[in-house]
Amino acid sequence: MSAPPPPSAAARVPTAPISMWAPLSVPAFKRLWTANIVSNIGGWMQTAGAGWIMTEIAPAGDKALFVAGMAAATTCPVFLFGFPAGVLADRFDRRLYILACQVWMMLAATALAVLAFIGRLDHWSLLGLMFCVGVGNAMNAPAWQAVVPEMVGRKYLPQAIALNSAAFNLARTIGPVIGQVVQALAGIFVLFATNALTFLAVIAAIGSWRRPAEAQAQQRRESLWAGFASGIAFIRGTPALWRVWARAMCFFVPAIAFTTLLPLLGRNLGLSDAQYGFLFACFGIGAVCGTMMLPRINAWLGPDRANIAAMLTVAAAIALAAAVPHVVAVGIGLAFGGVCWMTVNANNNVATQTLLPSWVRARGMAVHQMVFFGSLTVGQTMWGVIADGIGVPVAMGCAAALMLPMALLAASIPLPVSIATSAAGD
Repeated sequence: MSAPPPPSAAARVPTAPISMWAPLSVPAFKRLWTANIVSNIGGWMQTAGAGWIMTEIAPAGDKALFVAGMAAATTCPVFLFGFPAGVLADRFDRRLYILACQVWMMLAATALAVLAFIGRLDHWSLLGLMFCVGVGNAMNAPAWQAVVPEMVGRKYLPQAIALNSAAFNLARTIGPVIGQVVQALAGIFVLFATNALTFLAVIAAIGSWRRPAEAQAQQRRESLWAGFASGIAFIRGTPALWRVWARAMCFFVPAIAFTTLLPLLGRNLGLSDAQYGFLFACFGIGAVCGTMMLPRINAWLGPDRANIAAMLTVAAAIALAAAVPHVVAVGIGLAFGGVCWMTVNANNNVATQTLLPSWVRARGMAVHQMVFFGSLTVGQTMWGVIADGIGVPVAMGCAAALMLPMALLAASIPLPVSIATSAAGD
């Protein structure tokens, strides 16, 4: 029998891994990614500044309730409007749809700036307009996630998702610092006005992009009712999705206590605007580190055990901040919390994406976000009420204690093996 032919030169050369920065070779994605960093920095400037100013303008007896309520106002809309947003994102031209959402959010941010300039910003108007910003984010998110594959294709999709995550966490790290410095030096009007201007970068980037013709052709033109029905039918028939989302709720409801009560904790520590901004940035620093460390964490522990370890670590971090009322202790706890938050969130995102086919991805990811932000809304409201009744340190101690049985419950709901393997390899 003759010997097999030698392998070809192409077969002998190993395939080079795709660089994390490869999607930036696509001009449309590069423009949108850069604009998104600018807009996210503005958004985090506004989030940190609004939370801080609410501690000043809210009624004395209800400060904890209004601070938590404002945090919930930015997340509750995703829970309320997430699935309709997914249906619309799968139904209409996603480019024009995103433009409309960006204009809506820019108008809400502009209204905040105008009210601050004329001295008419009070706790109710701040709460209402932050809710409007939350509505815009809720309606925008499913379409935003759906257009990334259209820009970069399947080849660069994992790298594009990683870059978007890195951009978000970078903005979360430096946005609050910039915002609190701007607020301290120039006032809340300049902070809100700066955020309103950042939306122009995204509007210009998405406005200059032209969707591929094949992407428009593949988009189903279902009626709104048919879109609701087919999306719900798929989700109801996929139990693995519910297991992923149940694990998410076990983590996010107690974990959100840390960042929800942070403005009040900062006040208790007697921090200045700039000091609070740097403290807020500790969470983002941890999240950026978590982005870089995630492949090694998953390779070492596996996504299942990594998520459980993250839950236990967050419990310890919250307990540390509650027991040791010092800025260094709180900053360390926030940094570890950021690493763990990124670990759990990324692994759950990979699991959900793996289970969703392309035709229903926007609706499936909309429900994923509904579960995520719904958990945050429940947690933010709950911890605000608890802190209003028994104080911030005791409320944080309760959150740390609740995380322990939640970790045990999450451990009893393992991810499907194929999904755990996929997440570990990403």
